[in-house]
Amino acid sequence: MGVSDLGKAEVLQQIKDAEERVRRMTKEADEKRRQLQADGKRAAIQKIDAADASLRKELDSKLADARAQTEKRKKVLLDEGVGKAAALTSSARKRMGDAKGYVLKEFERAVDA
Repeated sequence: MGVSDLGKAEVLQQIKDAEERVRRMTKEADEKRRQLQADGKRAAIQKIDAADASLRKELDSKLADARAQTEKRKKVLLDEGVGKAAALTSSARKRMGDAKGYVLKEFERAVDA
């Protein structure tokens, strides 16, 4: 083996070592890329879940407010209806005496005739 053969072997070994380092660096870069993608996906999912929860909470609050307003309006309308019904009942009772008197007079007139 001459000096040139020894130099070639050393050069070949250096090339193999360099190729191995490149493979290792490529593999590490791929693993790092996958890890970053997974971390990004996790972060995105967390942000989406947080936004969804916030929107749901806001919607529930608005729905509760709307229901409360509806119940208030319903109570006002029912109270108004009860008041009107009581007024009509009172008016009808007052007129009932007059109606009885009228019917009695008409009956007496028919009997007298």
